[in-house]
Amino acid sequence: MIKSKLKMAALIGSLIFSTSTALAAIEDVKELKMISYNVYNGMKLDESEGKQKFIDWAKAQDADIIAWQEMNFFTREKLEKFAASYGHKYAVLLKESPDDPAFFPVAITSKYPIINVQKVVDNLWHGALYADIGNYHFVVTHMNPFWTAKRIDEMNLIIDSIKYSRDPNGKWIIAGDLNSFSPADKKEYDSSNLLNDIKEKQKKRPILENLVDGQLSYTVQQNLIDAGFIDALKIKNKDFIATAPTKVFYDQASTPLRYDYIYVSPKLKDDVMDVQVLKDEFTDNYSDHYPVQMIIKNTK
Repeated sequence: MIKSKLKMAALIGSLIFSTSTALAAIEDVKELKMISYNVYNGMKLDESEGKQKFIDWAKAQDADIIAWQEMNFFTREKLEKFAASYGHKYAVLLKESPDDPAFFPVAITSKYPIINVQKVVDNLWHGALYADIGNYHFVVTHMNPFWTAKRIDEMNLIIDSIKYSRDPNGKWIIAGDLNSFSPADKKEYDSSNLLNDIKEKQKKRPILENLVDGQLSYTVQQNLIDAGFIDALKIKNKDFIATAPTKVFYDQASTPLRYDYIYVSPKLKDDVMDVQVLKDEFTDNYSDHYPVQMIIKNTK
């Protein structure tokens, strides 16, 4: 009888715990951690079954939200299973083509419901994924790697999509590989060999048009800044911190670059608590880009 009662108490306790876990809402947490990570061609460097090494790394980070880029070879079902493995019940993939190595979709996964999803592929090289989580509006994108003029058009499209949205002055977060330069980093780039590197690459690959009048262009992100958005990393870190290359050799980034960003709207500026480029033994070796992490106060 005593054993039966103990079993019943344990079962009830388990049900209460699982129910309270299931009902956990974004409003219940004081801080939110998000990560943006370009994982290099569908996590190609992780050859484990089901990308277990990425799963283990994501578990250790325990982020609330992860914005992924270059999720090649993932399907919706694969992404949902992958996300569930590190505690994210919700996952959205921009597009899927499991057999196309040049498809480069973005994705977002979360502990909390992802709603009001919009998948935009028209007039964008890789596309942009719009989604709401709580009262936050996310835009996850990966911009054109070949032509500055096209990147300018892509960024202007994203800016206008926010400007004419139902909540233009709300809590917006733009995250991803922007394949462009921040004017905040101009001093570092001017003193580096970056301009010559790009010129040499363009000689070898005439398709590339990543200079304007033979010079580095900052227009893509200047337009974003002029629209009121704030480079989150620079709120907390004034020094230049490269996001590529990692310790894995990658011939497109012989000079230290910052291509990976999280931008926030003015309403979120004072809520930003911490922003880091995550450099550890894992991120040194499993992609050509380092992830960016932001922690914010979760306010109403």
